[in-house]
Amino acid sequence: MQDDTLLPKTPTSLGSWVLLIVQAIDSYGLDSKTIFSDAGINLDDVKKPHARIPTSLMAKVWDTAVTESQDPYIALKVAAQFKPTVFSALGMSLAASRHAFDAIKRAAKYSQIISDGSLSELEEIDNELHFNLKPRPPLTIPVNSFGIESIFGSMHNVLKSIAGDDFHAKEIIFQHGFDGDLTPYIEFFNCPVSFGGKSNRIIYDKDTLYQEQAFSNSTLTSTLDNWIEQHLFSYKEDLLSTKVKKFILKNLASHGIDQVTVAKELAISPRVLQRRLKEEGTSYSELLDDCRHIMAIKLISQNKLPLSEVTYILGFSDQSNFSRAFKRWTGSTPNHFKGS
Repeated sequence: MQDDTLLPKTPTSLGSWVLLIVQAIDSYGLDSKTIFSDAGINLDDVKKPHARIPTSLMAKVWDTAVTESQDPYIALKVAAQFKPTVFSALGMSLAASRHAFDAIKRAAKYSQIISDGSLSELEEIDNELHFNLKPRPPLTIPVNSFGIESIFGSMHNVLKSIAGDDFHAKEIIFQHGFDGDLTPYIEFFNCPVSFGGKSNRIIYDKDTLYQEQAFSNSTLTSTLDNWIEQHLFSYKEDLLSTKVKKFILKNLASHGIDQVTVAKELAISPRVLQRRLKEEGTSYSELLDDCRHIMAIKLISQNKLPLSEVTYILGFSDQSNFSRAFKRWTGSTPNHFKGS
């Protein structure tokens, strides 16, 4: 089995996330080592840094664990034990987010850290924010249903730590079916929960998402986000979005870069570029914004250039536009960030 290397066409889950499932299995008095071994997973491999485990093998673990524990709510037990450090740098970045909305955006953007078989999307519909989890193209089969339940439950715990114990979603919808008593789900999430929907979805009331938490840390989240970006590069070399970001980062200061230029460099048409980036859950404008964010943090942290020159390098028309973008990225102004 693979340990550190992610094969993009082989969906995997974060090793530290898998260890949380080990704890839940052990809490029933079951032999987690045997259950994992029977599924083809060596727990010693799971404990290696940056280990990733094929989700197809984890589906076997979930099925056996539910059968032997006779607990259909095992995913809630996994989520109840969740701590931000389980998600490594992503978890710490979520916990230090400015507010719940900031954390949800970060969770959607970097969800492949947890499980790369799914694609997270955010939709703003009237006064609602929808967090959708669907199979990542070209895959058509979603992550194991228990895995989805535990991910949603863990997100719920993170957001409560940011917005307070009273925080809850407006509604949670799971795509898979469930014929049992819904009471444990409703009590855990403190909101209506339904099954058999068209997609896996959490619906939030936007008015509840913007209360700033007392212990947010924009400098820490920016540093962690940059580490996550570099970590993702290490195992996404063959993705088009990775190639686009590398080219943008290398040529951002040239000011002649645009979508047509990038497409030409990659020997594809702009239309194909747009389509393939959409399949990977992103767009050229999002990648450009990410690259500007990465470069802005790097340049300002070095503290060698005046803000006017940083503004020019990143391709902003004026310093006020750059400052607004930086505040959106980090929750802080460039001058405050330099002094922190």
